[in-house]
Amino acid sequence: MTMPSTLQRERPAKPLLEVRDLHVAYGKAEVVHGVSMDVRAGEFVVMLGRNGAGKSTVLHAISGLVAKRAGSVHFEGRDLSHASPRAIVQAGIVQVLEGHRVFHTLSVEDNLLIGTYARNPRGDRSQLDRIYRLFPELADRRLQMASRLSGGQQQILAVGQGVIGAPKLLVLDEPSGGLAPIVIDRILEVAAELCRSGLAILLVEQLVEKALRHAHYGYLMETGRIAAAAFSHELREGDLLHRVYLGGAATTLPVTIEKEPAG
Repeated sequence: MTMPSTLQRERPAKPLLEVRDLHVAYGKAEVVHGVSMDVRAGEFVVMLGRNGAGKSTVLHAISGLVAKRAGSVHFEGRDLSHASPRAIVQAGIVQVLEGHRVFHTLSVEDNLLIGTYARNPRGDRSQLDRIYRLFPELADRRLQMASRLSGGQQQILAVGQGVIGAPKLLVLDEPSGGLAPIVIDRILEVAAELCRSGLAILLVEQLVEKALRHAHYGYLMETGRIAAAAFSHELREGDLLHRVYLGGAATTLPVTIEKEPAG
């Protein structure tokens, strides 16, 4: 069994994704208050926190699905703070939304091809074989209507739809929702395999232990703010998670956003 890189002691120097002082509001109610975070190339980063902490809202703001009140999002040094969702996908950020969102009246293969349209409006079949190697359960059902898949198979299809677009950063929002443990493990193991091949992963997940088992680095959110940032083994070994999930103060670990060396 390949061990996750939870024994990492330092992160790659240059961020792929840089989020700085992000604020998001729904109407007059601000729900994200000055979030700053990084994801590095080839890194598996997880965002943890109780329901309502603002995790999914941060993801939606990164992907351009909700408006930002303030703050910036840079990807590979490019300012995407005001870019459209389509432009963000074309830049290399693909989000798999929560809730098995696939097109039920289309076949598995047609669902996968939709994931290539942002880069090629006619579709790109060249990546299908790679997706079927990653997800053999989809290969066996390529001509089947998505509506006939189980919930777990639909979630795997949604992940495949995100991966086939050849992103540089794959954003996964609660992929475990309502699924059997064996399916959750399958999705996280494939995400870790993709990460080892160079794809960056940003995951929001409620299953803390499973997420930290695969992640390199983690951010812990509490009431719309980053309460702490640390390597996954530090989060697993400390008492900070218990403090936040049980309602205590999050004071154990500092928030640290690394900067590039000067010069």
